[in-house]
Amino acid sequence: MTRSALALIVAFGAIAATAALGACGGKPRVAQPSPSQAHEQTVADHILALLPQGAQVVVEVDLARLRANPTVGAVVTRALTAGAIEKLPPFGVADTVVLAAYGVGTAEAATLTVIASPAAVPGATRITDGLYAMGPADWIAQLEARAALGETGGSRLTAPADLLALRDRAMPADAPGASLRLTARLPFDARVALARQTGLESAPAQLSIWVDVVDDLAIIIDADALDPGERATKKSIARLTRVIRGALAVLTNDPTTRALGLPGSLANARLVARGTWVRTIIAVGPKHLQRVVERATALLAKGPS
Repeated sequence: MTRSALALIVAFGAIAATAALGACGGKPRVAQPSPSQAHEQTVADHILALLPQGAQVVVEVDLARLRANPTVGAVVTRALTAGAIEKLPPFGVADTVVLAAYGVGTAEAATLTVIASPAAVPGATRITDGLYAMGPADWIAQLEARAALGETGGSRLTAPADLLALRDRAMPADAPGASLRLTARLPFDARVALARQTGLESAPAQLSIWVDVVDDLAIIIDADALDPGERATKKSIARLTRVIRGALAVLTNDPTTRALGLPGSLANARLVARGTWVRTIIAVGPKHLQRVVERATALLAKGPS
């Protein structure tokens, strides 16, 4: 995958979150966390219930929702079908993709990719009608076993309550849905590995990200400043705030981010501390998003770089 393609994916992920907030009217608001909020069951909800226990990072992408969006749909479809992300799972034929990472930062690290698609996915294992998986054979076997249990066991499978609560944390109560969601519960080894890979001072133990696009883009990131076993202090909040500002600065200086015209949105991100959590809100308004789409279309027209 090219650097430009990766930046496009990140950009549209961020753009999506700002959009849903803006569509609610006025400035994005900081919604109260509501872990138990009710919402319509989605394909991603079903996939989460089938995942083997112990996922440390879960990424959900609603590609059907992105393709159907009148603002970004055309450029997203072009990116998915133009070979710009050929090294990723077959997003071009997928409606929903869920990636679950296990053993992050250890020798046993593994990623399981579950794809909801109306068509067969080349190189993937069929789990049920319209559901396919890619990854290590032993993890796929666990997924198959859970799917079979759900069909014949007489009981409805559900994802762990703590995972669902963290997943819902960043999603506004009145949001119409999500284009991208990321939920992470990182043990020590995973946090050390992530900090080493990114060059950041530290990585949060818990992370909840919600992104959606309507006619603008909205991104909400909730990160826990508290290390496991650590007492809450002002230093913890200050450290995480510093890490977030540093990450935003790195993204701001990325050449593709600049080419898309997104540095201003990143620089204007709002950070709000509540207890041990720090919430980051990134917003891209309708007119700005339209310009980003135009620039993204031009980048895709140039081909891989």
